[in-house]
Amino acid sequence: MAPPAPSPAPTLSSAEAAHRLGVRRATLYAYVSRGLLHAHRTPGGSLFEAAEVEALAARGRGRPLGAVETVRSELTSLDDDRLRYRGQDAVALSRTHSFEAVARLLWTGTAHPGPFAPDPALAAGVDAVLRALPTGTRPAARLRVAVAAAGALLPSRPDPDLDPEPLLSAVLDRGGGVAATLDEVLGAPGGWGPALVLLADHGLAVSTVAARVAASARAPLPAVLSAALGAADGPLHAGAPVGAHRFLDRVLQDGPAAVLAGLDGRVPPGFGTVVHTSADPRADALLDALPPGEVARALPVLLVHVLRTHGAGAYPNVDLALAAHALSRGLPPHAGELVFAVARTAGWVAHALEEYRAPALRFRVRGLHGP
Repeated sequence: MAPPAPSPAPTLSSAEAAHRLGVRRATLYAYVSRGLLHAHRTPGGSLFEAAEVEALAARGRGRPLGAVETVRSELTSLDDDRLRYRGQDAVALSRTHSFEAVARLLWTGTAHPGPFAPDPALAAGVDAVLRALPTGTRPAARLRVAVAAAGALLPSRPDPDLDPEPLLSAVLDRGGGVAATLDEVLGAPGGWGPALVLLADHGLAVSTVAARVAASARAPLPAVLSAALGAADGPLHAGAPVGAHRFLDRVLQDGPAAVLAGLDGRVPPGFGTVVHTSADPRADALLDALPPGEVARALPVLLVHVLRTHGAGAYPNVDLALAAHALSRGLPPHAGELVFAVARTAGWVAHALEEYRAPALRFRVRGLHGP
């Protein structure tokens, strides 16, 4: 006697599956196109396995999958206006650890010292591309080209266990470490090590979100960095120190009262914070380490004028600190922009590695049609 045929798995119609997930049918079929569900076509319409729909509903926790409002991360916290990397105070780390060590802390939880492990062939390929650029190319733009060149030379696949050191060594280190390479690129000693540590990560800034979105789509690390660099490029993010540099230069020439009067009540570049409720600890640490000179003498007077005009919320931020260090060393406005972008590569990589271990394609902003 033949054994009885197995019972077919319970199925749901498209309307039933959409109702269970709390989405429209168009979204339901978008899940199919992304591989999150499988539709079985029948003469009466598509059917969905009930168990698969239930599993997806459980992952969504009562909301449509892909609409992410918060991201749980073990990397950086900003509680009480203190910046911590994996629980360790970033200001304290900036006094004792190199950028490379702090990058490893973000990536692995352990702050090993020493330069990034190099890949000579990869570095040579990147250098060959950079040599073809015009000599006046903005340093931050050269960094974007270097990352793209490395991406063309590396395997095109995401890997949460990939060692990011050869990639960052090829694009950030010409020998002697990342801070020394910054000095070489900018043409003057800058003592940028503490700034690199303090800027390595700052939570879910817009460029970091871009990095995580790319990693969620399983883009490889060079593509993740390219996405983040693109989001950072501009006067409101990595380019903010450029505006602060120009503002501070005018203050040195014309005095704070005259320059502030020309702003028509606007908060000047380099002042005020979006994330911190009071002072920016990164700015305080870097401004305290400013070398003696004209810039260091001018800043206390400027701060009095700004606070008198705009109140206690207009504390100096890290953009002003980068500009002050660059200006005090005779470096051009784009110096702070480059320092920011180089430093933040550590955090972007850390967030990408963390995102690779999260469900894929979980970022999707829900739009509302119409005006």
